[in-house]
Amino acid sequence: MGHTLFGHAPEVGEKAPLWSAESNNGAVEIADYLGQGAVLLLFYPADWSEVCREELPLLEELVTLAGKVKLKTFGISHDGLNSHKAFAREIGLRLISLVSDPYREISRAYGVSEANDTTCKRAAFLIDTEGVVRWTRLAVDVSEPYSIQEIEKALEMVREWDGLSNNLENWKRERQQAVQLPRVAPLAPPTHLQLSFWGTRGSIPVSGLNYNRYGGNTSCVSLTSDSGHLFIFDCGSGARELGNFLMSSQWSPPTNAEPATKKVEGYIFLSHTHWDHIQGFPFFSPVFRSPNRFNIIGWSNCSQTLGSILAGQMEYNYFPVSMNDLPSKLSFYSIQHGEVYLDGARVVGRLLKHPTPSTAYRLELAGRTLVYATDHEPHLPPPLITNTLLGDDVINAHLVEMASGADLLIHDAQYSGIELAEKVGWGHSSVEVAVDTAIRAGVKRLVLYHHDPSHNDDDIDALLATALHRASVLKNDTLQILAAYDGLKLEL
Repeated sequence: MGHTLFGHAPEVGEKAPLWSAESNNGAVEIADYLGQGAVLLLFYPADWSEVCREELPLLEELVTLAGKVKLKTFGISHDGLNSHKAFAREIGLRLISLVSDPYREISRAYGVSEANDTTCKRAAFLIDTEGVVRWTRLAVDVSEPYSIQEIEKALEMVREWDGLSNNLENWKRERQQAVQLPRVAPLAPPTHLQLSFWGTRGSIPVSGLNYNRYGGNTSCVSLTSDSGHLFIFDCGSGARELGNFLMSSQWSPPTNAEPATKKVEGYIFLSHTHWDHIQGFPFFSPVFRSPNRFNIIGWSNCSQTLGSILAGQMEYNYFPVSMNDLPSKLSFYSIQHGEVYLDGARVVGRLLKHPTPSTAYRLELAGRTLVYATDHEPHLPPPLITNTLLGDDVINAHLVEMASGADLLIHDAQYSGIELAEKVGWGHSSVEVAVDTAIRAGVKRLVLYHHDPSHNDDDIDALLATALHRASVLKNDTLQILAAYDGLKLEL
């Protein structure tokens, strides 16, 4: 292994130290890449650490969304080659090669490690085609992740070198456009929107005579239109029934000219990746057909991590068909840059209080607004007896703002107020909190959702009665309240 040793971090304008090493994708001679395009080096402390586990997929996504730039990116740490290979598989890296530097030679050459350091500092270097360092960042605290904005600046430079727009706002617009499904012609504005509930339980599917009326499938809701729109919220076990519907003659979007060539395309929004929200994905029949295409979106997860989580439950030990063997076209996106417009619908997201955390979505289309807000708990448990609206000390004011004026709010209502007081930290809400949130937001209809698996039909009837009584106590006679059940269909 040969290197040009500096002993200090090379500054902008200096030649970058040359090196050769082994990576999870094979041997690397850095000089072979110089002259072909830019090189981005990302030094990080260690594989498997919490920060790096979440950060590297996000950095890879930023590189992906930078467009067709001539750039090779390497992650470098002191970990061994086997660790790198396992780590890259675990977090789903494809573009970033992980370089093994067990003897600290590369990190010392770049001034980010001393001879006896067990880990290297967190640092980044952008090298141009002449082998000259053009941008550097050295973190003071190794536990702090890279600044997304700083990495964006580096990628803007590469885009400029390759003759692409270096305007950040243009780049953000390009990234938003990437989430839009490619269509020959835009979908026509819809005149009819239908909301369908395919799974309304939380935690685990249930069955039996006591669950006949409300059903037992876990979370899955779809919004469809008469002009071909398809938006899916979560892929719990209810996704199986949804998939069967989409593949049947009952679903005939006008975008398909002939039934024989029907192509199912849409967007899947995941609130989070707890099992009851993804366990139906391997049984979602449209992903087993080659013409079909889905963009899978998570606000709180890096897209590569999102893909690897879904793929994880389809590994051979758990499922006979791997995600890589699915013939449909699946793309994953982590939306972290504000609103997006998908087939004419405006969609925004907001993180909620839940162990992972969870994400609420607001979707506006054809003058109608839907808000999907499952799996979250209030700041504090509400008092068991109160005749006034709950305040910001309990209710999430940001969710109230997000749901403002919505035609329909789907809200977590897993518990009664008494149960919620005993389930602090479990990440769920009560019917009282759901009602007060809806009233404060001025929504027209509230759907109680994510029923507890221990609640039978009579229990949910009682919770619905509690919600209606709560609205009466608060002297609100305009809010419509109903409890979701499998098979419920509503016009939006």
